[in-house]
Amino acid sequence: MAKAGEKLPQFSKGDWIVHLHHGVGQVRGVVRRRIGGEKTPYYRVRTRDSVLFVPVNEIDGERLRPLASQREFARAQKILKQPAEEMSDDHTERKRLIREVKADGSLESIARLVRDLTARRIAKKLNNTEERALRQLKRRLVREWSVCRELSVEEARGELNMLLHDPTPDEDE
Repeated sequence: MAKAGEKLPQFSKGDWIVHLHHGVGQVRGVVRRRIGGEKTPYYRVRTRDSVLFVPVNEIDGERLRPLASQREFARAQKILKQPAEEMSDDHTERKRLIREVKADGSLESIARLVRDLTARRIAKKLNNTEERALRQLKRRLVREWSVCRELSVEEARGELNMLLHDPTPDEDE
C-alpha cells in the first residue's frame, strides 16, 4: 500500500500497464462498481486473456506498474546480453529465487532470471517448476517487449531468443 503523502500512479484510457500476476494489459477506462454499498472506481484493464478490474484507490506500485520505457528495456537487454550467473545446485534455493522474482515483478529481475534459467537449461536440465517458471517469465517479457517496441510477438520472441543464444526456444510461447 502507498505510504501517506506518496503519489499513486494514475493511468489513463489507452495506457499500457503490467500487472504483477496477469502481465501486460491496456487500460480501457475507469468504471464505478458498487461493492459493499459503496461505489468504487476501478481501472478496466484488458489483458491478452482476460479483463481485470483493479481498484483505483488501491494501486500501490507493487501490483500494477507502467509499461517499461525504452530506457528500461535497454537496461534489460543489456542484462540479457551479459554472461549468466551460475545458479545454486540446491533446487530449494532456486525455487525461492523464482518466487522472489515473481513477487518483485521488475523488468530487470525478470530479465536476469530468464537469462540465468536459460543458461542453466542449456548446461543442465531444469526441473518442472523451473521450466514452467521460465516459460511464464519469457511469455511476460516477450509480451512487454512486443508492446514497448511496437513489434509482433513473434519478432520480440525472436529477438529475445537471439540475445539468450537459446537453441531450444519454448514451443508454447
